[in-house]
Amino acid sequence: MAQSIGRGAKFGQERRRLTVVGPVDDHDELEGAGVGEHRVDQGREQLGALAGGDHDTDPRPDLSRVAFVAWGAVGGRPVEWADALGAGCLCLYPPASTTRPGAVRRYLTGTVATGRFVRKQRPRVVIVTNPPVVAGLVTYGWAKSIGARLVLDSHPGAFGAQGDAVAARLQFVHRWLVRRSEFSLVASPEWADIVAGWGGDAEVVHEAPNRDEPTEPKRAGRLRILFVGRFAPDEPFDLVLRAAAEVPDVDVTITGDLDRCPPELVAGAPPNVDFCGFLDPSEYRRALENTDVVMCLSSEPASVMRAAYEAIYARRPLITSGWASNRELFASAVAVEHRVASLVGALKYADANFEALCGLTESARVAQMARYEAQRHKLVERLRALVS
Repeated sequence: MAQSIGRGAKFGQERRRLTVVGPVDDHDELEGAGVGEHRVDQGREQLGALAGGDHDTDPRPDLSRVAFVAWGAVGGRPVEWADALGAGCLCLYPPASTTRPGAVRRYLTGTVATGRFVRKQRPRVVIVTNPPVVAGLVTYGWAKSIGARLVLDSHPGAFGAQGDAVAARLQFVHRWLVRRSEFSLVASPEWADIVAGWGGDAEVVHEAPNRDEPTEPKRAGRLRILFVGRFAPDEPFDLVLRAAAEVPDVDVTITGDLDRCPPELVAGAPPNVDFCGFLDPSEYRRALENTDVVMCLSSEPASVMRAAYEAIYARRPLITSGWASNRELFASAVAVEHRVASLVGALKYADANFEALCGLTESARVAQMARYEAQRHKLVERLRALVS
């Protein structure tokens, strides 16, 4: 497997080395129980162990004095990790345009709702999703008011990656919070190195599994590709459309809020491409079950895409960007370069070798579950030490 790469010049070198590769067989958006009219998760039922892995028999750690707070960036991650740890969770405004008011109202409502949640639950440790960094600042203040400790869950966008211009301008705030947090959760060692350079501490933590039992992938006719995205700046939607036009025997469904999609992309899409819009959690689960192959791409080398993790947990073959970190984490995937010819080759490869790719899905899921268990064990140890 390829080793993880460093930041800076190494990222540039990695971009130039991207090639299409076949799979390596080494044998190796928000849902809560009480979402109110303002899309606030007003309390979550304490659920049993998750299905689908060795952690079914692992007793739930006593981390009821830990709480997760997220202001809508990626709601599924805090919900699933809170469920896995037996912690509380508050999620505001899932990323659907129809439920998200303007920034000022979101921040004011978020400040009040976070304060009520923290003062009522009185956790010992609060884990807050970043971005937005404003949520980190507000949560730090409320946590400090009750003597709780703060842990940042800093996604790549929090570092100004993935085209997040606002976060890029507010890195001084991020650095300030890092130094006042017990540690930060990050997606890859590259971000951990940056946190360490700021005088903080970091733990690499990826995605927790949800409760869904994976279904065996079965093809029925034309190959169905689900391209999972948000129309974010790091997602090469235009290349996907051009590639799909050259492989008319494959159907491509594209997710994402159409209000963020350039109209010319939809107008110029080939007939084998469908835009399904933003999917809520239940719709997204059905889309995963009804697709043959998942594709997710990012121009950010240190981005560990949640959709890629979800595809592996769901036992769906995966096409993803061929950065070194992706090749290491998703060794069974078809890795691609962000060029039309590379994407065309990947679509044709998946179409011609679907059964072989399906044969790798269970071993990939088992390997990913083992990685999750190792990360969960380390996180539980650190949180227990803070709580006690």
